[in-house]
Amino acid sequence: MNNTKLGSAGIAAGVVAFLLSTPAFAQVEAEGQVGMGLPGAAPAGTQQAQAAGPSDHDQMVGRFAVGYLGRRTLQVGADGAGGQELAAPVIGVRYWLDRGLGIDLGLGLALENQSQETGPAEDEASAFGLIVHGGVPLALASSQHFVFQVVPEANIGFGSGSVDPDVDLSGFQLDIGARAGAEIHFGFIDIPQLSLQASVGLLFTLQNAKTTVEAPGGDTETTQSATLLRTASFDNPWNIFTSNVAALYYF
Repeated sequence: MNNTKLGSAGIAAGVVAFLLSTPAFAQVEAEGQVGMGLPGAAPAGTQQAQAAGPSDHDQMVGRFAVGYLGRRTLQVGADGAGGQELAAPVIGVRYWLDRGLGIDLGLGLALENQSQETGPAEDEASAFGLIVHGGVPLALASSQHFVFQVVPEANIGFGSGSVDPDVDLSGFQLDIGARAGAEIHFGFIDIPQLSLQASVGLLFTLQNAKTTVEAPGGDTETTQSATLLRTASFDNPWNIFTSNVAALYYF
């Protein structure tokens, strides 16, 4: 009876040991890796993993990064009524609280002022846009120079402007969504502080814009509202560089 129990316990222990040794179920604790194991990564405790040392991502924990966080746009004024879409690239900072959790904060700014003279007449137009960006990057897996991330994020944008003295423009935009992608550090050329991150995601956008025309008989307002749910797209080949790739430098 005791032998049967010991035999069953040995079989169960063997099954557990086999499952724990499988990369898909194992949590890698090596210094050069966080999260689930990546294909080709050295197992924890091996001479290869020990020789690799801390990953580039590990070295950036507790350090600030400054860089370009992506191109954002903001609608100011209604389409067809003097409105326009302002591009406000977001510049900001990233800080990793630990190996798996970080914080992104950024600002995007756009300021335009145009004038045109035709004989004695002069037309002037101006527009201002401000975007506040916040995100929470989550590092789910990493190897020596690579980090796979999911970044829940939000953007709040405000805009205003005018066309001549009688036309006022305004706009508001709220974005809520998440991106998934990779951050690649340049440690392979001895610059681990420099990284590029590319991502795609899903974004919910609430947009309101208004154009007000002042007239002696009363103001005329044209409003535009939109609710959008969309994924990132690559309509033009260069979008991968202007919209979905961000550069960071850690100090």
